[in-house]
Amino acid sequence: MLIANLSGRAASYVKIALMLLVFAGVTSCKKDHSKTTTPPPVLSSDKEITSFTFKAAINRPFLTDDIICEIKNDTIYAPVFASTDVRSLIPQFSFEGTKIVANGTEQESNITSNDFTAPLTYDVIAQDKSKRSYVVKLTDNGIAVLYLTTDGGAAINSKENYITGTVKLVSNFTKIEYNGKTEVKGHGNSTWNDLPKKPYKLKLDKKAALLGMPAGKSWILLANYADKSLIRNELAFNLSRSFGRAFTPASRYVELYLNGEYRGNYQITQQVKEGPGLVDIEEQTPATTTLPDLSGGYLVEEDLFANSSPVNFYTAKQMPFTVKYPDDSDINQQQKDYIKNQFQKLEDALFADNFADPVNGYRKYFDVNTYVDYYIVNEVIGNPDIFRSTYLFKMRNDDHIYTGPIWDFDKAANNDNRLGDQTNGLMLNSAFNPKIWINRLMQDRTFRQKIRSRWNEMRNTILALPNAIDPLAKKLAISEVKNFTKWDILTKQSYLELQVSGSYAGEIQYLKSFLTSHIAWLDKKFNSADYQ
Repeated sequence: MLIANLSGRAASYVKIALMLLVFAGVTSCKKDHSKTTTPPPVLSSDKEITSFTFKAAINRPFLTDDIICEIKNDTIYAPVFASTDVRSLIPQFSFEGTKIVANGTEQESNITSNDFTAPLTYDVIAQDKSKRSYVVKLTDNGIAVLYLTTDGGAAINSKENYITGTVKLVSNFTKIEYNGKTEVKGHGNSTWNDLPKKPYKLKLDKKAALLGMPAGKSWILLANYADKSLIRNELAFNLSRSFGRAFTPASRYVELYLNGEYRGNYQITQQVKEGPGLVDIEEQTPATTTLPDLSGGYLVEEDLFANSSPVNFYTAKQMPFTVKYPDDSDINQQQKDYIKNQFQKLEDALFADNFADPVNGYRKYFDVNTYVDYYIVNEVIGNPDIFRSTYLFKMRNDDHIYTGPIWDFDKAANNDNRLGDQTNGLMLNSAFNPKIWINRLMQDRTFRQKIRSRWNEMRNTILALPNAIDPLAKKLAISEVKNFTKWDILTKQSYLELQVSGSYAGEIQYLKSFLTSHIAWLDKKFNSADYQ
C-alpha cells in the first residue's frame, strides 16, 4: 500500500532497497549455518607402552617376587629368577593407544596370560589405526640352576663320606647344560661345622666342562653364607686372574636346589686340585719311588688344621702342611719323605745366616714371584686366613716351591670382627698365625722391594678393583633377593661380621667403601720407606 502511494521513481527505489535487505538476510543466515558445522575428528597416533610388570600376587605359584621390566626402545626386558615357569604369566601394563594385541588376541592388563618361553610381540594400536610393536623378552637372571638330588633323598651329613646322587644344570629356563651322576659330601671347616647354609663337594662320574669352565670331575659348591655381599671370593679370583696367575679357580654362580628344596645362591668352583686346567703339575703314580720322577709334581697346603688330614707333616719350626697330591690313597712313603724334606730345605735356607743371598739363600728353593702375587692379592682383599691356609706346589726337576692358587675369601674385606677395622691395616700384622715364614721373608730388603715394584706394576688394575663390584651385584640382583628370603640374615649378626649393614645394597656399599679406602692406604704403605 505504501509503495502504491509513492511516485513511480520512488517506488522503484523502495523495491530495490527491500530486495537488498532480503539478500542480506539470506546471506547472513548462510554464514551462521557454516559456523556450527563440526569438523572431522583428528585421530591420535599415540601408541606407547609406558610400564610393564609381572606381579607376584597374580602369578602365584610361578612368581614369588614382582618382576619390574625395563623398556628400551621397542624391547621390553624382564630378568626372571632361574627355573621360573614362564609358560603362563600375566603381565600388568599401562599404555597410550586404543588396544594391545598379541598373537591375534586383545590383551588386558592383569588378566591375559601368555607363554613367554620365546620372545613375544605386543602390538599397540593407535586411534588412527597405526601400530607400534614391542618385543617382550624374558630371560633368566644369567645364573643357571643346579639340581642336586641324592639317591633316596639321603641327607648330606658328612664331609668324610660320599653319598651318591645326580646333578643337573639348567640355564635359560629349559636348556640342559649337564645331567649326570655324582657323589657328594660336605666341604670346609668352620663353614661346614658352624653355619646352616652348607658348602658341598661334588665328584662327577666323568669329567665335564660345567658352564664353560675347564673339564673336571671335582667341584666345590661354596655357600658364601658368611659373606652377605656374596662376591668376595669372585672379586679375589678376578684380581688373581688379572695378575696372570694361571691356576686361579674358575667359578660360576648357580641357584641350588637340593632334593627339590631351594637352598640359595651358590658359587660352583673348580676344586684346588692337580691336573690340566687346574694346578698343572706332573702326574705321579704309587710306583714312583726314585728320582727324577720322585721330584714332582706335588700339591701341598699350609694348613692350620693339618693334623686332621691323613697325610700331613710339620717342619722343625712347626709349620703345618697337608699333602693334597699325590692322593691320600696313592702316596707312598718315598713321596712323603721327599716332599717333607724339600720343605725342610726351604725352611733351613730361610732361617740361615745367608738367607737373603740371591743364589744360595731361600730363593734357591722358593719362587718369590708367585708368592708376592699371592701376598698382594690377599692384602688387597684383606684375607685373615692368608697365612694359615696357603696352597703351594712343586714341579718335577725344579727345586723351587711355587705359591697358589688363592682360595677362601668369605671372611675377608673387613668381614671378621676378630681383627677389628682393617681399613688402614696389614694382614701381615693382623691375620692369623702361623706367620713364622712371612716374618722372616720381610726381613729381606729385596723381598720388600719386590712387593713395592710388583704393586706399582699392577697399580692401575688394583685401583680399579672397586669398579668390578657393581657389575657383580647387578648380576646377582634377582638371585640375592631369593637367597636372603631363604636366609633372613641381612639385618642380624649371623657369623663374624664386623658390621651389619641391614640390606644387600648396604653390604655392597660397605664392601666398596672398604676396598676403595684400603687400596688407597696400601698404595701409600707399599710406596713408603718400609718397602724401599
